[in-house]
Amino acid sequence: MSENGNRPSPEALLARLKEGEQARLRVYIGAAPGVGKTYQMLEDAHALKRQGVDIVVAVVETHGRAETAALVGDLERLALRRIEYRGVTLEEMDVEAVIARRPAIAIMDELAHTNVPGSKNRKRYEDVLDLLSAGVSVITAVNIQHLESLNDAVARTTGVRVRETIPDHVLRRADEVVNVDVSVDTLRTRLR
Repeated sequence: MSENGNRPSPEALLARLKEGEQARLRVYIGAAPGVGKTYQMLEDAHALKRQGVDIVVAVVETHGRAETAALVGDLERLALRRIEYRGVTLEEMDVEAVIARRPAIAIMDELAHTNVPGSKNRKRYEDVLDLLSAGVSVITAVNIQHLESLNDAVARTTGVRVRETIPDHVLRRADEVVNVDVSVDTLRTRLR
């Protein structure tokens, strides 16, 4: 797992894919929402697509940001699965559709997300593990406060307990961890 600030280029990731290695996991990690993890993930997805990599967007959360939604652009976006829950129709990533499509790489935002009851798995990280087992590489994103081992420390520091967490073994499974960060002033401006 690589954790340096000089992340490998899309060319380096492509070279690894061509070597025929097992499915790979790249995790974009940030200290807070809004630092640009999804944005960077989509930028890198476009670079990989330009190099001929078969890459799809399995699920992306734009959080209402027009620039993030626009960045999906011409990337192939798989249809979400519609699930009825308590009288409301919700949408979740369709794990089986991604496996059936068999892209080289699937983009899956919000690694710590809890799926709607009725989904194949309870948590999105379990969906990621299913795709990796099926031979599909995954690029995903998560904030540090969602790591189980940091949950108590984050709660003590911020006074906020995060309910959606991922086990540390999921992050240890990553072949690459890409730190995405911005200054406090930039983050404040983005979150206004």
